[in-house]
Amino acid sequence: MNKKISKKFLLTIPFIIITLLFLVLPMIMIFVRSFIPTDGNTVVDNWNYIDDFVWKKILISLFDAFATTLIVILISYPFAYFLAFNCSKTTRSIAILLVTAPVWTSFLVKLIGLKTFFDAINGYENSTSGEIFTIIGLVYLYTPFMILPLYNTLIELPKNLIFASKDLGRGNFNTFINVVVPYTKAALFSGITLVFLPSLTTVAVPQFLNASPSGSLIGDILMEEGQLALTSDISLARASSLSLVLLLIMTVGYVLFIFGRKIYNRSRKGNTR
Repeated sequence: MNKKISKKFLLTIPFIIITLLFLVLPMIMIFVRSFIPTDGNTVVDNWNYIDDFVWKKILISLFDAFATTLIVILISYPFAYFLAFNCSKTTRSIAILLVTAPVWTSFLVKLIGLKTFFDAINGYENSTSGEIFTIIGLVYLYTPFMILPLYNTLIELPKNLIFASKDLGRGNFNTFINVVVPYTKAALFSGITLVFLPSLTTVAVPQFLNASPSGSLIGDILMEEGQLALTSDISLARASSLSLVLLLIMTVGYVLFIFGRKIYNRSRKGNTR
């Protein structure tokens, strides 16, 4: 028994070391930096940087991330479902190859190509202006990260569950809601994480696809402060403070999501009794 425990502990050591070095210690440094006076500034000055302008950018970033995630779900679910149940193995392989192909190319190359495409359609350079183009760019970049987990789960979904649901009188929509969605919820949550979090703190996408002077998002602001932090302690403190605020927002959102999910599951169980 002790040998089994020791072997399991040894297997977890690399994970523990990586977590401490690349997650725990950086977070401690960020927390400490945000509460240290620098360059004649007080701790209050570090946090006063997060003013109305920064909060506005945070709200816009949250909106773009929510909109991107919703659109990606609406695109990915039907595509993955059709691919899993209505295509041959050859067609599936080709489709997955085409879906994952953009992932292999450079992030900036994809943005340049998308911007060039829109400029060619509109007939002039820098024709993309507005949050809609930022959202389109985010959807283009992150849709594969939603399709793949959904497809990998749907391909394992027993078809007899679909047939049984329809034999019981449920239509396609009710079958999808009551059978397919519960079966793929783990993949869905994984896809949401892979899409929402990068979209919230995205960098460069607004700069390439939103020519509006106020098109930057919170990730761009954080990136600017991070670059200045190489030579400025006050910028490092401000970037740390902003990082903590974003972390707090994501943590609160995650907690609300978990509690909301539990409340929803309990209400469903209560209704089925």
